[in-house]
Amino acid sequence: MPWSEKHVRRLFWRAGFGATADEARRWAAAGQNATIEWLVNGSGSSALIGPAPTVNGAPLDPINEWGHDQLWWLDRMIRTPRPLVEKMTLFWHDHFAARDQETPLMLRQNRMLRKYALGDFDRLLRGVTTDPAMQLFLSLADSSKWAPNENYARELMELFTLGHGYSEHDIRQAARGLTGWRAKWGDTGFHGIFYDRTWHDTGYKRLYGKRRRYDWRGVLHAVTSHRNHGPFIVGKLWSYFITAPLDPRTRKSLVTTYRKSGHKVKPVVEKILRHPALYADLDHPDMIKSPVVFLAGALRSVGAGIQRDSWTWLLSEMGQELFSPPSVAGWDWGTAWLSTNTIHARFSAITYLMADNGPLVVADDSTPVNLPSSEAIARARAAVGDPWTSPETDAALERMSAGFFADFKPKQTWGWQERSDQRERVLRHLLLSGPDAHLH
Repeated sequence: MPWSEKHVRRLFWRAGFGATADEARRWAAAGQNATIEWLVNGSGSSALIGPAPTVNGAPLDPINEWGHDQLWWLDRMIRTPRPLVEKMTLFWHDHFAARDQETPLMLRQNRMLRKYALGDFDRLLRGVTTDPAMQLFLSLADSSKWAPNENYARELMELFTLGHGYSEHDIRQAARGLTGWRAKWGDTGFHGIFYDRTWHDTGYKRLYGKRRRYDWRGVLHAVTSHRNHGPFIVGKLWSYFITAPLDPRTRKSLVTTYRKSGHKVKPVVEKILRHPALYADLDHPDMIKSPVVFLAGALRSVGAGIQRDSWTWLLSEMGQELFSPPSVAGWDWGTAWLSTNTIHARFSAITYLMADNGPLVVADDSTPVNLPSSEAIARARAAVGDPWTSPETDAALERMSAGFFADFKPKQTWGWQERSDQRERVLRHLLLSGPDAHLH
């Protein structure tokens, strides 16, 4: 099948936060190679596009105002010229999940994850291991040779690098090797992390059958050199972009790419984005958008920015509070995103887009009267960024639109304008909140 707008929309949702109508047309004409090249490598400046957001007329204050940290990141998702980098930052935020730390530390961690989002995994892992938010969250700070704390060592293997193929003994030995980090506190609170060699266990440790004087760097090298690391990390990356199971042949190919590149993330992701499985069954997507992807995509599609703080509590109601994953295991993805309550919150978010002075508001007496059904649908589509809808939804929208005036009596002269405005509002809302809007 030739490269088309459908391919672009699938790719931009999986590797970003959706394509606007203009982007879909432009990149469909550019072709697959050019599109993926731009997503992976970018071009020009990385500065955010458009005016900075405001809430109640004031700039965002992510340090001091509750919820503004989430709005700060949501704004980046909307205005970034590097959507894949931002999408991968979200991936690593879930993969290296931390929470319950001071906002400046979480923002610092977020910037670090973004810096290495498509880079060297080993360098990223060093950044995570020495990150103050992670060290405090998993009690790596102040883990000493007298009392090694196993929390970080356990999650390092179970969730971050291996998944399986290690023992409790390996965890205990790694915990010894990771000792030496200390937190510095003062009258004004936390002052930072530093390494104190006198707190480090310098003795021999036996890790994965090898006896050495492992320090923290040695432990990280041991886990990323483990035979299970490559298959584990490419599997996690694959499932982030593609719902179909990763077959053994493709896994082997991706692992080879990962190892030959020196554990670089970008070439693995690029290979995944080029895989035919990503573009399978374009008329029936089966990946459920996470709440933040759903919201960022809706805002992008209608050209809206962050002009209200309602998005913070709405994201929480949808089940995804940025900077506060439910546990070190991150969020449960897929169908876990959808419930009666979370779907209601998504519906409410689109209502907010259409309320008051929202970007989708339909003013009274603003809709052409007596538009044919197909023209009314096309008009609503254009207003909301021309989103994908299934043939089944297209048929349902046509039936609803065509029957919107069914109760009007012959030769009735009143009510047409009001009903036309109502139809426009309903169509816009359904295009952004209906069943298809939650899939990509």
